[in-house]
Amino acid sequence: MSNEKKKPASTVSVTKPKLGRTPSINQESIDAAVRKVGAQQEISMQAVAKELGVNVTTLYRHTGGLEGVRRIYAAQLSSDLGNMPSPLGKAWRVWLVELAIFYRQALVENPDLFRFAQAALDPNFMRLELATKILTEYGFEARDAVRAHAFLINNVVGYVHQELQTEAEIAGGSAPTYARLSETLTKGAGQLPMLSELHLDDADLDVDTNFDYFINYAVNGIAAQAGAPE
Repeated sequence: MSNEKKKPASTVSVTKPKLGRTPSINQESIDAAVRKVGAQQEISMQAVAKELGVNVTTLYRHTGGLEGVRRIYAAQLSSDLGNMPSPLGKAWRVWLVELAIFYRQALVENPDLFRFAQAALDPNFMRLELATKILTEYGFEARDAVRAHAFLINNVVGYVHQELQTEAEIAGGSAPTYARLSETLTKGAGQLPMLSELHLDDADLDVDTNFDYFINYAVNGIAAQAGAPE
């Protein structure tokens, strides 16, 4: 038998590849990513996660999902809306109409705001605080002022909902409801004698004209309440 010692088999060391460090995210980086994505495209979990360099699951843990991300974006949009109209030199009815126009423009131009309505228009209640102060200076009781402001916003939200729905119908190739009504009446509708007497035209379908009528009805309703100032 040979007395030679066997040489140990040579070993090859294998270096494991280092995994890339998962980017850390915080509220500040999420806010920045949401703002950047929102300026370029529709808000989505995938787009925001990609901007942050993380996966969707990580983003979900920090935001609670798409609704949470949309709320962040809506709050950002709200902060960009600017100031409410000034009441200086105006009757309270005129100021409320101008306030309604301000809210309508904000909702139409920023549909993500519309998703959360008043919660997005006024996430910190500072606009409600200011509106209440202005209305009490006009002569409203504070509680009535809060109710008047809420009633106004609810009417604006309802109108804008229909306005956006009409735009969606047109974009989808469908005739909006009131356009179909006008066409029906133009062709003759014996079963609609009262409406046929209106002789509806394009002015009756104008969204701005109708909004003016709609909000003035709402403001007149506020004025009819007991305790409303002259």
